Amino acid sequence: MDKNGWIIGVIVSLCFIFLSPTGCAEETISPSDTVTIVDGTGQSVDVSRPAMRIVSITSRTSEIICALDAGDRIVGRDSYSIVPSSLEDVPVVAGSSYTPNVELILELEPDLVIADSMLSDDYRLRIEDAGIPVIVETSWDPATVGTVVSHLGIVLDKEDRADEIISFIEQYHDIVEERCADLEEEEKPVVFFEWSQPYHSGSLGTLFHNLTVASGGINVVADEPAKYPTVSPEWLAERDPDVILRLVSSTEDLTEEMMVEARDEILSRPGLSSVKAVEDERVYILSSPVTTGVRSIVGELYFAKWFHPDLFEDVDPEEVHEELVQKFFGQELEGVYVYP
Repeated sequence: MDKNGWIIGVIVSLCFIFLSPTGCAEETISPSDTVTIVDGTGQSVDVSRPAMRIVSITSRTSEIICALDAGDRIVGRDSYSIVPSSLEDVPVVAGSSYTPNVELILELEPDLVIADSMLSDDYRLRIEDAGIPVIVETSWDPATVGTVVSHLGIVLDKEDRADEIISFIEQYHDIVEERCADLEEEEKPVVFFEWSQPYHSGSLGTLFHNLTVASGGINVVADEPAKYPTVSPEWLAERDPDVILRLVSSTEDLTEEMMVEARDEILSRPGLSSVKAVEDERVYILSSPVTTGVRSIVGELYFAKWFHPDLFEDVDPEEVHEELVQKFFGQELEGVYVYP
């Protein structure tokens, strides 16, 4: 090889080392096989890889780790990490990222703790002071979750599997993006997304907002000053949304009866009787697993089909969900995730 060829080879090798699978120069791998991840909070976290003992205190990352075929490395979890079912045997060390039991986490001697943005700076510092790296991730919709998948693929030494997951998500996200790209504003339904409690929603920048907009809808609370506002029945009736979505979440399996009950409750609210969404019965119930993380693409497809049934007549979100679960979890799809 001549000198110029050798130089080009070095440049290509350096580009491979410093570029992530998503093309972002965020992760660097040193000769000692330590990787530096810039997490969702902007912090640089040094992790020795492959991480073999992981405490995941957010169900979103627990599911991604399992999709990466590394679920057996999770040694501690939060109470919402119940999918896939194999996680039920893993010790619970947190209600959620908001309420971790630091003592229990430290007893497990993990290589890495992974949380979401509900983890306080104080809890994070306590874990890090014990010499355990903490990654906090914040991106969960189909347009951004690939970054989290990429990060976890790197620290778990599962980059090829991560690329498969990212490609699967992008394949269907691109379909939604392309078909909604030319919609006029008047063609987009006005949507109210409710979660946690009646009339509680998410404004600009929240996961719910991003899913609604990406699927060709208009978030009715987008411009509210509070990130997670609770509006009044009168406020909502005045804005007269075309579609109402209700998120139900549970640490137990949801049944169709539970979803029917949630939908009937909205349809029977006196303050909403004249709202278009209620009059037209465009009220839909869905569970949290299909709105966030690796399965957020399923939720996005449901949104798109509910908002624009003609545009997405050929798309079956349930079939996509079945394909995802079989491909990345090696299981058959069970349970109820949407209604009707």
